[in-house]
Amino acid sequence: MNFNSLKYLILGIYFIHLMLMGHDAETNKPFEKVHAHNTLDAHFHAGWESRYFSEGRDALNGKSLWNSSLEIGYDHLSGGVWYGRSSNHQYDEWQYNLALSQEMGGYSFYAGYTHLIFAKDVESDDEWSTGISYEGLPFNLITSLDAYYSMDAKGTFYEWSNTREFNPQEDLDISFSGTFGWNENYITDGHDGLNYFSLRSGAKKVLFDNFSLAGHGVYSWPIGRDLNLVGDQGLKDFFHFGLGIEFSF
Repeated sequence: MNFNSLKYLILGIYFIHLMLMGHDAETNKPFEKVHAHNTLDAHFHAGWESRYFSEGRDALNGKSLWNSSLEIGYDHLSGGVWYGRSSNHQYDEWQYNLALSQEMGGYSFYAGYTHLIFAKDVESDDEWSTGISYEGLPFNLITSLDAYYSMDAKGTFYEWSNTREFNPQEDLDISFSGTFGWNENYITDGHDGLNYFSLRSGAKKVLFDNFSLAGHGVYSWPIGRDLNLVGDQGLKDFFHFGLGIEFSF
């Protein structure tokens, strides 16, 4: 890690901390798929991402992304819809998701299906996903492994993450995580094998009943990038962050 990379990561964490003491769509995976719901509940989220971070790539080549999602869950079943649109209105994406989850001891499992629609390009895809996480590690670390299979590409992308969560206040959650991403023909015009490593800091502040403010910062480094491949052009060394609101009901 060079000095500039470390500097941007620290600045991102500090910015989020200041904002919350005064919110990661990673994910780019918008739905809560790894926990069971005791009753019928729902979550609405709206936010802004400085970059569209997907499989370690700057998917919109520097453009930001506005997004919103609605998830409804009951018992072990959840479903929802996510919408994202680029700041220049040249890209929009819909995701419709269904997932089943189960918890057992310190383990959580899920399996899901997502239908994706890329309206501007008049294209679509269907993805199957599965994952497992475990909370019984030393230092209260949570380790998780997720896999996403694209029916269109006939390939899979894997992500392995290790996360540490903190609760300095009853209404404040903070997390830090590191993630490795591995491509197996999911990015058809990119290289297979390890693709990226990222460090993420995130925070969520409950402002009042059922309403929260959230934010995250991520620094990502490419691994094995081949600039002769079109799919590796967006695989960059870069920092990005996101802000959002969440309403539960």
